[in-house]
Amino acid sequence: MAVLECVKPGAKLGQIILAVDLTVAGAIDRILATIQDLGYDPEIRHIEYPSGVHVLAILKDEQHSQAVDDDYLLEDWLQLRSQINPDAVHLWRGK
Repeated sequence: MAVLECVKPGAKLGQIILAVDLTVAGAIDRILATIQDLGYDPEIRHIEYPSGVHVLAILKDEQHSQAVDDDYLLEDWLQLRSQINPDAVHLWRGK
């Protein structure tokens, strides 16, 4: 899938980030409740895009020293996209 090839500014080599952009997700209270119901304990961060600052709920931020399977966290990403605005759910890999 194309999303797995996306290199996000700030994602370092070997870093994998699963996040929800609360700025575009919709009703923040409902989105945060959904995220917590799925078992995540999100860390709130911001990221500056050329279009402005966005608030992100970081669900996973992992650093790997060795290559991981291309489908690593893909099921988590798909589950989130089925319950939250898909445009707000991101899976970034630093390459």
